[in-house]
Amino acid sequence: MLALEPAPPLLADLRPALEPESPVALDAPGYLHSASAPAPTPAPGEGPPPGTVLEPQSAPESPCPCPRTVKSQHTEELPDVTTFPPRLLAEQLTLMDADLFKKVELYECLGSIWGQRHQKGSEHVAPTVCATIAHFNRLANCVTTSCLGDHSMRVQDRARVVEHWIKVARECLSLNNFSSVHAIVSALRSNPIHRLHKTWAAVSSKSRKYLKELCKKDTAVKRDLLIKAGSFKVATQERNPQRAQMRLQRQKKGVVPFLGDFLTELHRLDSAIPDDLDGNSNKRRKEVRVLQELQLLQVAAMNYRLQPLEKCVTCFSRMEQLSDKESYKLSCQLEPKSQ
Repeated sequence: MLALEPAPPLLADLRPALEPESPVALDAPGYLHSASAPAPTPAPGEGPPPGTVLEPQSAPESPCPCPRTVKSQHTEELPDVTTFPPRLLAEQLTLMDADLFKKVELYECLGSIWGQRHQKGSEHVAPTVCATIAHFNRLANCVTTSCLGDHSMRVQDRARVVEHWIKVARECLSLNNFSSVHAIVSALRSNPIHRLHKTWAAVSSKSRKYLKELCKKDTAVKRDLLIKAGSFKVATQERNPQRAQMRLQRQKKGVVPFLGDFLTELHRLDSAIPDDLDGNSNKRRKEVRVLQELQLLQVAAMNYRLQPLEKCVTCFSRMEQLSDKESYKLSCQLEPKSQ
């Protein structure tokens, strides 16, 4: 079983963390990425009636046919990441997401810290946040690459890959891994994949319906709704830190939120509220509340009891990465623009 780290103190006084005594570590690789969610585009296919609830798939899924492989340093051929069953792949993504999210240093999420990443000489600021975002970007890129990167695939084969990722996203949703759900849905709705009309025509109506449901869930499960729902609402209202922690641990349900929602909120607070005497006090109070919510979710992320599979993680980490420009170029080659 995967060893769990000790839970951080809950609902602690986080105000000292807003002004750390030591500077942010600058020796980890940094990544540039917008904290806000990408602009949505219409999801292909017909959607379900309002209020449709997704049911976790209990039956094991057959692997998605995909001929591409990845070679290791020892010339060993590894299967493509999409050949793993949806539930297994969703569990491995959840383990990776949860591990990164638990390690996020909360003060790095502050707009005054995270906002420095675009400044010259501050490219490596907030390394734990950057690591989480880099993984999110890699997953989204992995989805895009698996759909576009193999020219030997026929339209039907490409449609099966799309269907496979939809199944993975549904399994991630059943695991409360909202970060991976958002990454997969964002990739499938991105222009390079969304414009492949022949591919989407070959995707089953059932899968298109599931994707539309996922798009609704992805839009609905935002920071405020996540915190105000169920056990999190009760836990955030607890005045006793130990009692709040015990309440979350008794739920035995892991959660990985989409960190971008919290980064967006903290950036908005830093930009909107002035740093005068009154404004600074109001800003700090609101920032502490958001960080405490993140801290609670970090405790919940420790509730996962999943078995890691090294081969799956290796395949994911070694998968080819395409740039946005390369992805769009490949998309146009597969289905040229109509004249």
